[in-house]
Amino acid sequence: MNSLAIVLWRQGNYIEAEKLGRETLEIQRRVLGPEHPSTVILMNNIANFLEAEGRFAEAEKLQRETLAIKRRVLGPEHSETAISIYNIGCTALLQGRRDEALSLLREAVDHGLAPNLALEIEKDPDLKSLHGDPRFEALIAHAKEHAAAAQKPK
Repeated sequence: MNSLAIVLWRQGNYIEAEKLGRETLEIQRRVLGPEHPSTVILMNNIANFLEAEGRFAEAEKLQRETLAIKRRVLGPEHSETAISIYNIGCTALLQGRRDEALSLLREAVDHGLAPNLALEIEKDPDLKSLHGDPRFEALIAHAKEHAAAAQKPK
């Protein structure tokens, strides 16, 4: 069901994707539990569907719920936790909260964002409006340094 919801989303059928995603989420919460990794992934997917619909406040609420679970289950320094922080930063930017977005993106880099993702920040279409901002350029440089340090053999 989740895979079908993703296909619908990729086809631009966001409302149907969200509907199917929510039905699936209800089942997964009941069967697998609210903190199961598959349940958390699905919550993130639904947030993506909502964001695609332009329902940023709802997407962010679900992203923050996902972040709380990841912090509790995986810990604050886990790469999956950092991805949730990054996603909230993108959503904050899409809502016009530039300063908060930059702060969240920096937090994601500092707290475990996977090097391959950190190296792709400047290519993220959600962050296009930050291009030319010296703070974003500094963040990109910081992300590259952080990624390089994480990839060095120990």
